[in-house]
Amino acid sequence: MRMRRILLSLLFSLMSGCGYTWSDNGSSFAPEAAPPRHGIYRDDVKTVAAPIFANQTYYRGVELGLSKAIVNQIESRTPYKVVPKEQADTILEGEIANVVVRTVSRYQFNGLPQNQLYVVTVNFTWKDLRTGEILVQRHHFEQTAPYYPTLGEDQFIGEQENIEKLAIAIVEELQADWGKTSTTKP
Repeated sequence: MRMRRILLSLLFSLMSGCGYTWSDNGSSFAPEAAPPRHGIYRDDVKTVAAPIFANQTYYRGVELGLSKAIVNQIESRTPYKVVPKEQADTILEGEIANVVVRTVSRYQFNGLPQNQLYVVTVNFTWKDLRTGEILVQRHHFEQTAPYYPTLGEDQFIGEQENIEKLAIAIVEELQADWGKTSTTKP
């Protein structure tokens, strides 16, 4: 009898942690109702339009790479689907405001750059097309990426790494505010 109680209590403790609860009649386990799931992204948004960012610099092609990387990050990291503007709940628009290459260090014997930073500054807005509400707005949002010319890396390496990092950082900004609750009802 004691062994039976031990096994029953062990089974109860294992099952209660796996989404099952003891039934109302007291004779079996039953699946419990799952609580509403609130993740790090907004529940009231399903789709995002992500047009190509504008480019205010002389560095051509950066806007195409960044826009493609943003779409890839939205599709892979969020529950949102990227669709055309006509079908979207929200729109993520932006512009590349500045691109700068900064030399961090030079080789002491000939002055050639050893370590350089590729710096991109963007402004972007995430807007709800249904209500007109601005969900996220960032100005002078900056990302840097190092590259090493003395190791044979050229500016393209810095640009590509920066674009990937910047796309991740922008998509992370699309997360729901921690202090606000979701607007959808469970």
